[in-house]
Amino acid sequence: MVSFILLVLTGLPLKFSNLGISQWWVGIWGGLEVTRATHSFAAWMMAAVCLYHAGYLIYTILVLKRPFPVKIVPGLQDVFQVIEEIAYYLGIRKQKPLVDRFNWKEKFDYWAIFWGMPVMFISGFILMYPVFITSFLPGSVVPTALVAHSDEAMLALVWIVLVHVFFNHFTPSHFPINTSIFTGKVDREKYREEHALEYERMFNAGKPETEVKP
Repeated sequence: MVSFILLVLTGLPLKFSNLGISQWWVGIWGGLEVTRATHSFAAWMMAAVCLYHAGYLIYTILVLKRPFPVKIVPGLQDVFQVIEEIAYYLGIRKQKPLVDRFNWKEKFDYWAIFWGMPVMFISGFILMYPVFITSFLPGSVVPTALVAHSDEAMLALVWIVLVHVFFNHFTPSHFPINTSIFTGKVDREKYREEHALEYERMFNAGKPETEVKP
C-alpha cells in the first residue's frame, strides 16, 4: 500500500508535467530528480513485495502443501456464482450463492491487478535504464514503454480507486473501512456470512479460533 501511494503521488506529476499544479507538486517534493528517485524507489519496493508474494505462494503450495492459494484461480463455478448473485439481486433467488475461500469479485480483482504487474515492471525498467536497454534494442522501445507504462498506470489507479476500494471498504458490510487490511483477521460471523463453504469446512474440522485469517 505504501509503495502504491508513493507511485501515485510521484507518477501523476510526471505524467501530467505540463500542468501548473504538477510543477508545484514536484517542487514540494524537492525537484524533478527527487521526484523521479522517489518514484524509482517505490517501484523497487513494489517489485520486492510482488516477488515475496510469488515466493510465498510457491512455498505454501509446494512445501507446506496448503491448497488455498490455488483457489484464487478462476473456474466454471465462478461463472455460476456470478449468475446466481445477479439473480439474487434481481429478486429471482432468495439466497446469495454460497462462497468458498474467494468469491468471484475477489478473484477478478486479484487477477486484474496481477496481469498488469509485468507490463508495469518491464516498461518501468526500460524507462529507468534507457541507455542500457537501447544498447541492444531499438530506440523505439523507449517511447513505446512510456505509453504502455503511463496508460497502464492510469488504468491501475482507476481500478484501485473505483473497484478495489469500493468492494473492499465501501460496501454496506465493510463501510467505512475493512479493518482486515491492518489486522489480517476477519470476524467469525462475517466470515461465515461471506465465505460459508470454507467456514463450514474449517469449523466442522474442529478449529476453535474465534477469528480467522483472510
